[in-house]
Amino acid sequence: MDVSILHTLTEDLAAFLSEVTQGDLRRPVPSTTGDVGDLYLHVIDQNVSVATAITGQAILRGTRHHPMDRASLGASVDYYGDCGLEAGYRQTAHLMENSFASTADSGLLYQPKGFPDAVELTTLYEVQISNAIIHTWDVAQALGLPYRPDPHISQRVLRAVVPWLAEPLPGTLPGNAASSTAVTDDADIFESILKLSGRNAGVAIKADSRQRESHHAALSPR
Repeated sequence: MDVSILHTLTEDLAAFLSEVTQGDLRRPVPSTTGDVGDLYLHVIDQNVSVATAITGQAILRGTRHHPMDRASLGASVDYYGDCGLEAGYRQTAHLMENSFASTADSGLLYQPKGFPDAVELTTLYEVQISNAIIHTWDVAQALGLPYRPDPHISQRVLRAVVPWLAEPLPGTLPGNAASSTAVTDDADIFESILKLSGRNAGVAIKADSRQRESHHAALSPR
């Protein structure tokens, strides 16, 4: 399976995680009940859960691939040196990507943790693409930074999100109640995705002093 699109999106998320400092871990993530630390633990746990479901091989606790608990999260910033949180995220994202890349779509069903039902490999891949852009927006909002994915990716994600409207998108950090009127003919596609995931696309987060103009120029709308 070609994982180039998923890899591009996980790299976007890793880039935003590289901006997180230890002091940011308690920043609330808008439209959810968690903070940046909760979101980080969630995404690395989900990456490992997906990889484990696909390969059938458990990731042993104590390895750097394995999610840590919240009590030890603060220390992990120093543990990864000057790389920051993106180092741990990238390791688990690569683990997930390699699992997809090395598996042929044979019609088998997979059920990672957090998924109400088993799904085919291609469906699981599309859901992970969806989760990547939603959680990248979550981190960006918490840090007061802009983010919009490529419009073609948004269109692809919307097609993947719509079948899950009856319940939260599997593997996504829960947001508020999804808006049933989010998708209209004239609606912005990415805003529709955010509303369907329970995010408030209209929330304006005041940017802090870390607006890092040159770094985020590449992450702004393309």
